[in-house]
Amino acid sequence: MLTDVEMAYSLESALGKSVSLKKRVALGGGCIHNAERVEMNIGAFFVKHNDLSQRENFEAEADGLNALAETNTLRVPKLVGVATTERDACLILEFIDSAPKQPNFWEIFGESLARLHLCRRATFGYHRPNFIGALPQSNRAREKWSDFFREERLLPMIRLALKQGSLSPSEAKRFERLFPKLDALVPNETPALLHGDLWSGNFLIDERGLPTVIDPAVYFGHREAELAFMNLFGGFDERLFEAYQDVFPLERGWRERMGLFNLYPLLVHLNLFGRSYWGSIDVALKKFGA
Repeated sequence: MLTDVEMAYSLESALGKSVSLKKRVALGGGCIHNAERVEMNIGAFFVKHNDLSQRENFEAEADGLNALAETNTLRVPKLVGVATTERDACLILEFIDSAPKQPNFWEIFGESLARLHLCRRATFGYHRPNFIGALPQSNRAREKWSDFFREERLLPMIRLALKQGSLSPSEAKRFERLFPKLDALVPNETPALLHGDLWSGNFLIDERGLPTVIDPAVYFGHREAELAFMNLFGGFDERLFEAYQDVFPLERGWRERMGLFNLYPLLVHLNLFGRSYWGSIDVALKKFGA
């Protein structure tokens, strides 16, 4: 835990100028890092901190926030910087106050998300690895979505689950029956820039009553993966998806394919939180012939 002196030093390092600490307020909601609202003489900041081993996680998040900010689509908190002490690392962002949703909040969210997904490139992946929650996420470039989904998403999580004992060898073999079918199951799409971890806990309502997204795990992927994950645990109004379709229509049958794309976040949750997620994985594998 950062002392007041270390907190002030971290902010001074990131801001490049002398500041004084006025108040710290612990914030809830995070399951990995500590989070605080830190009031300085020059304003309030959001500070996420942990031990020094988490520096790479914070640097990857900072990179993702910058990538999203450069698109001028969805708002993200402004990055102040990543700072370290002898024991700790921290990510420092602007603090965003909240207000009631604007009447057209969901429509703006959907249109902005569609414009984000219109930022595309030739290959799936990203220029660096990052993290999905606490777990490493590989983003090596692949020409085909099926190869990327198999090699960079499913197989790393399957291997980890086998190592941890969260999956049995016979359960893991069922994925081998799925892999040859991926090309036929998923429509071809140009890789789109994704937030990568867009569930209901990773968006805010800002001081204008408009959407802001946080905690990205960005990569260029199949955009149905983003929309499938948004539907996995709920929390997004149907108006968002209707507005999205108006800007960047999806291929027919995208809702029927959500279970396939959600195998990845379900495996992530299986590895992080245990066997309670196997039932949903089993249902999806059966649905897609595995």
